Amino acid sequence: MNFGYLIFVAAHPDIDYLKLAYALALSIKNTQKEGYDQVALVINDKSLVSNLTSPWVFDKVIEWPEQKFWDGRSWMDQVSPWDNTVCLDADMLFLRDYSHWIDYFIENTDLYVANRAYTFRGEVVTSDAYRKAFTKNDLPNLYSMWTFFKKDSGKEFFELARQIFINPQEFKNLYLNNHIPKVIGTDEAFALSAKLLDIDSEIAYPLDFPRVVHLKPQIQNWPWDADRVTDQVGFYLKSNGGLKIGNYQQSDVVHYVEKDIITDELISMLEEIVWKKN
Repeated sequence: MNFGYLIFVAAHPDIDYLKLAYALALSIKNTQKEGYDQVALVINDKSLVSNLTSPWVFDKVIEWPEQKFWDGRSWMDQVSPWDNTVCLDADMLFLRDYSHWIDYFIENTDLYVANRAYTFRGEVVTSDAYRKAFTKNDLPNLYSMWTFFKKDSGKEFFELARQIFINPQEFKNLYLNNHIPKVIGTDEAFALSAKLLDIDSEIAYPLDFPRVVHLKPQIQNWPWDADRVTDQVGFYLKSNGGLKIGNYQQSDVVHYVEKDIITDELISMLEEIVWKKN
């Protein structure tokens, strides 16, 4: 079986996305079975990886000069070195083994995009606080943060998504005029591509996985406004890799959003776990 995870990082003046991707890769190595723990990194300057303490957690490092866009994930099908790929956002952490689900996708589908998110309490997110463009323009509720695809699948879908991403104003005016988003990101590009091709039910049918806890503050079902989740609840990584948010033990993928959550101390804890394992 040829399977791996794919993570894109781009240069940013304030956020070290390589550090976030490193934390994610460490968490994958710590939780996934052998053969299901391969990670490929896409970066515009591969020399930066040598500065990491354990750069070997990236099994493949792909230097991609085209990574001039703020989000290159619409090119995932062209860049991935794997026959079967899950492309992830960099700002995520894995907390348990998902190999049986990878087997399911490899056996049953060519392309699948996550279509639900969860609060840190495990509730399905129903708020459209950050997704007015989706509800008002009747877009499928896709989350590109977890996308499975097989090599050479979804060509028409990815190509249209790239055109939407590169030409946002044209597509906003034509198809998103009920609520025009400030920015078209990969979520919006994927959702609009799926809608225009009428394939959303084929690539985003309901499943119990992936269960991604999405830590944007306005979707946590609090009866008050919040700017940061960590202003309301604690974020506690244990020495064994377990994670609690507030009083709730986490057991799935966590998409933490607040980039300063990944401290040097947290990185050191993840490194200690992976060194003991290997």
